[in-house]
Amino acid sequence: MSADYDRLFHSAGDPVQTAEDGADRDAAPQGSAAPTGGPGRNEVTPPPMPIGGTPPAATGQTKAAAAPPPRETEVTTQMPPARSTAPQRQPNSMMRTPKAAGPAGARFEQARPAPAPAARPAPAPAPSHFADSQADVNGTFRAGPPAPTSAATIGNHRAIDALSHVGVKSAVKMPSQRGWRHLLYLLTRINLGLSPDELYEMELHTRIRRNARDSYQIGIFGLKGGVGKTAVTVALGSALSKVRGDRILAVDADPDGGNLADRAGRQSAATIADLLSDKELARYNDIRAYTSMNAANLEVLSSEDYSGARREFNDEDWKGVTNIVSRYYNLVLADCGAGLFQPAARGVLSTVSGLVIVASASIDGARQAALTMDWLRQNGYQDLLGRSCVVINHVVPGKPNIDVDDLVAQFERHVAPGRVVVLPFDKHIAAGTEIQLDLLGKTFHRRIVELAAALSDDFDRLERR
Repeated sequence: MSADYDRLFHSAGDPVQTAEDGADRDAAPQGSAAPTGGPGRNEVTPPPMPIGGTPPAATGQTKAAAAPPPRETEVTTQMPPARSTAPQRQPNSMMRTPKAAGPAGARFEQARPAPAPAARPAPAPAPSHFADSQADVNGTFRAGPPAPTSAATIGNHRAIDALSHVGVKSAVKMPSQRGWRHLLYLLTRINLGLSPDELYEMELHTRIRRNARDSYQIGIFGLKGGVGKTAVTVALGSALSKVRGDRILAVDADPDGGNLADRAGRQSAATIADLLSDKELARYNDIRAYTSMNAANLEVLSSEDYSGARREFNDEDWKGVTNIVSRYYNLVLADCGAGLFQPAARGVLSTVSGLVIVASASIDGARQAALTMDWLRQNGYQDLLGRSCVVINHVVPGKPNIDVDDLVAQFERHVAPGRVVVLPFDKHIAAGTEIQLDLLGKTFHRRIVELAAALSDDFDRLERR
C-alpha cells in the first residue's frame, strides 16, 4: 500500500519509486537502517563499503539479515476541491494522518478496485412514438416527457381529418328574427345576436333533427274520447316534418272511425285497405298515391269510412301497413283508439318505440291517463313506459277544476322530468277544421315542439323495440 501511496502523493520533485525499490529495502541489513529521503518515505541505507573494495557479500562475513523493523506509514486524506466535477489529483490539497504500522512492500500490496467510469451525460433522445419511456445508450429506460409526433408517425391518418377538431369562431352573428332585437337591427343595423328564447328554440330543433335508425314508430293513446288525440297527432307530425324535413307518415289506427285525414287536410280518397290490396308497390311514388300531404309535408294514410267498412282495423292491418311504409318513411305515427284491449291497440303496442298518453285537464282525464300508465306497467310494457310522454290538454277554455301544477308533479313520478307537456287551449284546434301549424298559438306551438324534442331524445337509445 505504501508504494501506491508514494506514487499517488509524491511531490513533483520526488522520483517515482517502483516495486524493485521496495524489494531492496526488505533485503537491507537490520543494523544499518536509517530514515532518509523525503517526507513520507522510510529508506534503508546499505552498509559502508570496507576499505579495500571488497563487498561484504564477497567475504562471506555478512550476517543474515533480520526482518525489517516495523515502520510507520502515512495515510493521506484528500480534501475534495471546492468546485470540481471530475476526479483529479491535486497534491497541494493533502492532509496526512499517521496510521499504525504494517507490512510494506510491493508483495504486500492489495489489489486496488478499478476506478468507476466517470458519469457521461446521456445523449439527447431521438424522436420516438413511445411517450412513456425513452432508452439511453446503455439500453436502460428512463422516464421523460412525451416525444413530439413527427409527420412520419402519423401513418395513414389524413391531415384534413384533424381539422374537424379545430374550433372556429364565426365572424358574423346571426341577427334576431323577432322582438326588440330584431327591431333594433332593422333601424340601426346593430346586431345583438339571437335572444335567449331563440337560442332555446334552436336547441329544440337540434334535438328534433337527431337521426332515427330505420323506421321509428310512435303511438298516440288515450283511454277517454274527446281529449284531443287526433289534434295532437297532426300537430306533432307537422312539427316533426317541418323541422326535420324528411318523410313522416301518420296512420289512422282508430278502429272506431277516426278523422285523422280530415284534420290534416284530405287530398286522396284512398284508404289503408286500398294500400294493402296493391301488390305492385316498389317505389315511394307508389305509396304516395294513397296518402294526403298538408302544408308542413306531413303525409296521412286514412282508414276506411266507418259506414262502409266491412270490418274494423286490427293488428294484422297495422303490421301489414308498417311492413310496407317502414322502407320509405323515417317516422310513423299512429293515431290510436280509446281502448287498450282492442286488437289494433295491441298491434301498435307491439311495434312502437315511443308513446304519447293524452289526457284532458280535468280530474276525469287525469284518472284515465293514470289508468293507462298502470295498465302498461302491469302488462309487460314497462320499457315502453320509460319512453312515454304525457300530454295534459286544455280542450275547453277557462280555468280547469284541477291543480295542473300538482298534476304535472304527480305524473313526473312515473316518467322522466320534461316529458309532461301542458297544452293550452287553442282556438284553431277547437274549431275542428284542418289544422295548420302556422295558425297555432305561440304557446301551443312551443309546447308541441318541446314534445317532439322529448320524443326525439329516444331516437338513439339501444333498448328500442
